[in-house]
Amino acid sequence: MIIKRLDEVINPEDLGRLLRKFMYNVNTSSMVWDERGKLRYYDFITPFCQLVYSKVPERCEADRKERFEKAKKRRKPFLHTCFAGKLNYVVPLKFQEKEKTFFCGVAGG
Repeated sequence: MIIKRLDEVINPEDLGRLLRKFMYNVNTSSMVWDERGKLRYYDFITPFCQLVYSKVPERCEADRKERFEKAKKRRKPFLHTCFAGKLNYVVPLKFQEKEKTFFCGVAGG
Protein backbone atom coordinates (compact mmCIF):
# COMPACT_ATOMS: atom_id res chain seq x y z
CA MET A 1 0.00 0.00 0.00
CA ILE A 2 1.31 3.44 -0.92
CA ILE A 3 1.57 6.14 1.77
CA LYS A 4 0.05 9.52 0.94
CA ARG A 5 -0.03 12.67 3.09
CA LEU A 6 -3.36 13.05 4.88
CA ASP A 7 -3.59 16.77 4.24
CA GLU A 8 -3.21 16.14 0.50
CA VAL A 9 -6.40 14.07 0.67
CA ILE A 10 -8.56 15.90 3.23
CA ASN A 11 -8.21 18.52 5.94
CA PRO A 12 -7.73 16.54 9.19
CA GLU A 13 -10.00 18.91 11.13
CA ASP A 14 -12.79 18.56 8.56
CA LEU A 15 -12.49 14.78 8.77
CA GLY A 16 -12.48 14.89 12.57
CA ARG A 17 -15.60 17.05 12.71
CA LEU A 18 -17.36 14.71 10.28
CA LEU A 19 -16.34 11.69 12.34
CA ARG A 20 -17.65 13.43 15.46
CA LYS A 21 -21.11 13.71 13.87
CA PHE A 22 -21.24 9.93 13.53
CA MET A 23 -19.89 9.24 17.02
CA TYR A 24 -21.93 11.88 18.87
CA ASN A 25 -24.61 9.47 20.12
CA VAL A 26 -22.01 7.03 21.40
CA ASN A 27 -20.32 9.85 23.37
CA THR A 28 -16.81 8.75 22.51
CA SER A 29 -13.91 10.91 21.45
CA SER A 30 -13.00 11.35 17.80
CA MET A 31 -9.35 11.46 16.79
CA VAL A 32 -7.42 11.59 13.53
CA TRP A 33 -3.74 10.69 13.09
CA ASP A 34 -1.82 11.44 9.91
CA GLU A 35 0.19 8.99 7.83
CA ARG A 36 3.16 9.22 10.25
CA GLY A 37 1.07 8.64 13.36
CA LYS A 38 0.98 12.28 14.49
CA LEU A 39 -2.27 13.30 16.19
CA ARG A 40 -3.86 15.94 13.95
CA TYR A 41 -7.35 16.26 15.46
CA TYR A 42 -9.25 15.39 18.61
CA ASP A 43 -12.46 16.74 20.03
CA PHE A 44 -11.99 15.70 23.66
CA ILE A 45 -10.17 13.24 25.84
CA THR A 46 -12.32 11.21 28.23
CA PRO A 47 -11.75 11.83 31.96
CA PHE A 48 -10.67 8.19 32.32
CA CYS A 49 -8.01 8.59 29.62
CA GLN A 50 -6.85 11.90 31.10
CA LEU A 51 -6.30 10.23 34.45
CA VAL A 52 -4.48 7.21 33.00
CA TYR A 53 -2.33 9.41 30.74
CA SER A 54 -1.35 11.63 33.68
CA LYS A 55 0.00 8.54 35.49
CA VAL A 56 1.63 6.52 32.69
CA PRO A 57 1.92 8.57 29.47
CA GLU A 58 4.58 6.26 28.06
CA ARG A 59 2.21 3.26 28.21
CA CYS A 60 -0.55 5.25 26.51
CA GLU A 61 1.81 6.34 23.73
CA ALA A 62 3.12 2.80 23.24
CA ASP A 63 -0.46 1.49 23.06
CA ARG A 64 -1.43 4.20 20.55
CA LYS A 65 1.58 3.37 18.39
CA GLU A 66 0.65 -0.32 18.49
CA ARG A 67 -2.90 0.49 17.31
CA PHE A 68 -1.55 2.67 14.52
CA GLU A 69 0.83 -0.02 13.23
CA LYS A 70 -1.88 -2.67 13.49
CA ALA A 71 -4.23 -0.45 11.44
CA LYS A 72 -1.60 -0.11 8.69
CA LYS A 73 -1.13 -3.89 8.55
CA ARG A 74 -4.76 -4.99 8.88
CA ARG A 75 -6.17 -2.33 6.55
CA LYS A 76 -9.64 -2.87 8.07
CA PRO A 77 -11.47 -1.29 11.02
CA PHE A 78 -11.18 -3.11 14.34
CA LEU A 79 -11.81 -2.74 18.06
CA HIS A 80 -8.90 -2.60 20.46
CA THR A 81 -8.84 -2.81 24.24
CA CYS A 82 -5.97 -0.75 25.61
CA PHE A 83 -3.80 -1.78 28.55
CA ALA A 84 -6.07 0.21 30.90
CA GLY A 85 -9.19 -1.62 29.70
CA LYS A 86 -10.75 1.09 27.51
CA LEU A 87 -12.33 -0.09 24.26
CA ASN A 88 -11.18 1.90 21.22
CA TYR A 89 -12.39 1.85 17.64
CA VAL A 90 -9.67 2.08 15.00
CA VAL A 91 -10.29 2.86 11.32
CA PRO A 92 -7.44 2.90 8.79
CA LEU A 93 -7.85 5.84 6.40
CA LYS A 94 -7.26 4.48 2.93
CA PHE A 95 -8.62 5.18 -0.51
CA GLN A 96 -8.28 3.88 -4.03
CA GLU A 97 -7.26 5.86 -7.05
CA LYS A 98 -6.62 4.26 -10.44
CA GLU A 99 -6.25 0.73 -9.05
CA LYS A 100 -3.78 1.85 -6.35
CA THR A 101 -4.57 1.83 -2.65
CA PHE A 102 -3.25 4.71 -0.58
CA PHE A 103 -2.91 4.87 3.21
CA CYS A 104 -3.13 8.36 4.69
CA GLY A 105 -3.75 7.89 8.42
CA VAL A 106 -5.97 6.46 11.14
CA ALA A 107 -9.19 7.62 12.77
CA GLY A 108 -10.52 6.36 16.06
CA GLY A 109 -11.51 7.09 19.58
